[in-house]
Amino acid sequence: MPDIHTLTAADLRAAYESRELSPKEVTAALIERIERLEPSLHAFTTLTADSAMAEAEAAEAAWLAGGEAPPLLGIPITIKDLVDVKGVPTTMGSLAADHSPAAEDELFVERLRSAGAVFLGKTNTSEFGLAAQTINRVGPTTNNPWNVERTAGGSSGGAGAACAAGYGPLHHGTDGGGSVRVPAAYNGVVGIKPTGRRIPRRVRAVGMSQISTDGPLTRTVADGALMLSVMAGADDRDPAGGRFPALDFNEAAQPAPLADLRIAQTTDLFGPTPCDPTVAAQTAAAGSILAGAGAAVSEAAPPVENPVEIFGTLASAGAAANYGELCDGREEELMDYTRTALRRGARSTGVEVARAYQALDRLRRGIDAWFDDFDVLLMPTISIGAHPHGARIDEIAGQPVNPWMISIFYTPLANLTQSPSVAVPAGLDADGLPISVQVMAREGNDAAAIRCAAVLEAEGLSAVSRLAPV
Repeated sequence: MPDIHTLTAADLRAAYESRELSPKEVTAALIERIERLEPSLHAFTTLTADSAMAEAEAAEAAWLAGGEAPPLLGIPITIKDLVDVKGVPTTMGSLAADHSPAAEDELFVERLRSAGAVFLGKTNTSEFGLAAQTINRVGPTTNNPWNVERTAGGSSGGAGAACAAGYGPLHHGTDGGGSVRVPAAYNGVVGIKPTGRRIPRRVRAVGMSQISTDGPLTRTVADGALMLSVMAGADDRDPAGGRFPALDFNEAAQPAPLADLRIAQTTDLFGPTPCDPTVAAQTAAAGSILAGAGAAVSEAAPPVENPVEIFGTLASAGAAANYGELCDGREEELMDYTRTALRRGARSTGVEVARAYQALDRLRRGIDAWFDDFDVLLMPTISIGAHPHGARIDEIAGQPVNPWMISIFYTPLANLTQSPSVAVPAGLDADGLPISVQVMAREGNDAAAIRCAAVLEAEGLSAVSRLAPV
């Protein structure tokens, strides 16, 4: 039996069925690994070791009792610290947030619990999920397990680092502009941003919350599809998500011919877009792999304008509406990026926000029409590998760039259009750090993106282990 920390959810379930491993044995081994590595990684805000062992004991008893086991029985999992897990503080990465234990589980957390998952704890996030690096004042900065001097990305950087470090197979993140896919890319793992509102929530607020969704970070596409299948589906307590019934994505995660798919590939999403030559080369390699699986692949990009202003307006207005009152009078306790977002949002007028929504409607109509001609858009996830903590990047591949955008040139489009998108590891850059490509499909067609990701994984787009060398 390989080392426990290397095992996927599918591996663990098979080992439980054969009695080669037990949930208590697995959970204890992962807690030991977490406690040993956390002093250098800082992926967790709260490690719930005692309750995890109690949940593992209950799962073990259920396995021994026989009968049909729920899909995640005894499988360890982490939850990003923007989301409520009953009895555990939700810090939101902010000193301004209420750190009292949550009174109840978020809706999809209920589903994961009912499916038998063992909760290892809460993973680190940027403050309120507002930055693409996982830096806050609640605790230490999350480090990248491939190189602790580099960023783990954000805002789900804790989940990305935990996944790559072997802190169990299944990790939850949220994605409002790339916050699942960017950490997945920087840490060399799989990140699934599903169709918006496919995963239910108790409350959906304004701005960023309207374009954000929850999603899995895992080391294999199959594990991500398994986790998504448990989390997703309509719930009467979330009317906004009622149009998306429960679906099983496990079959889509099995590599199969793609002859029915038309794929556009590009590195120039809204005109010339700077990216590292290795990233561009691996995007082209991914296109060749998909073509080899039977897909019709051509160079093309959606003929839409760069939505950076739409994204910035909605993100900042949402931040001000959601957190402005909470943070009023506590500005000195906030991160600089939080203060900047709150100030911009507070200055936004109703007319400006309404115009952003008008532009968003045009964008969505344009993308929807474009998807009449293509099924999937293949592009980079990130332009470069993980950069040093706090570095100001003004240039990529010899071209000047906006430092605020370096991690999110390619990711917000899927959020604004509610499109599913899967980040897939694509090897290492010249510094030995992970790079990534993503496959994006029309709203509701999560299966197409997952199918392409499964083929890229199976055909060895990344020959590198998904585990960082820690």
